Amino acid sequence: MGVSQRAPLQSNAPKIWEASNQLGQQLVQVILAQVVEGGADIDISGLEFDFVRSIRVWDVRHYSHRERGRDDDCSERYNMRLGIYGTQGEFGWQRTTPAAAPTWVLPSRRCASSNWRRGVGVEWEDHEGNHGYEWVAY
Repeated sequence: MGVSQRAPLQSNAPKIWEASNQLGQQLVQVILAQVVEGGADIDISGLEFDFVRSIRVWDVRHYSHRERGRDDDCSERYNMRLGIYGTQGEFGWQRTTPAAAPTWVLPSRRCASSNWRRGVGVEWEDHEGNHGYEWVAY
């Protein structure tokens, strides 16, 4: 059996489009280089950018609340952190506790034989003030 070979694809696009597309690609490369080097050079401290600062990332590496020992003592163990955005969009992590987590992150803090959770959740408020969240267990 022989291997079929195809002729290289030829562009049917007008020459003007090809030229503007090349310029567009060059512009994108310049913008990306600036962002990668030192971050975007815009001020996002205004109220119109509050939606950025509303984003919270809940990282629950381990949460358990279960009975331990002979006396039915409850033991709550956790390793959690919260990621938030600052005034200019800088992102940072801080340790957090189960008491600070919303119920969609930790639906129950009751002492039970199988009350454990692990995952990442993101919550936000859009520009109209609508709250939303997503949870991914792993």
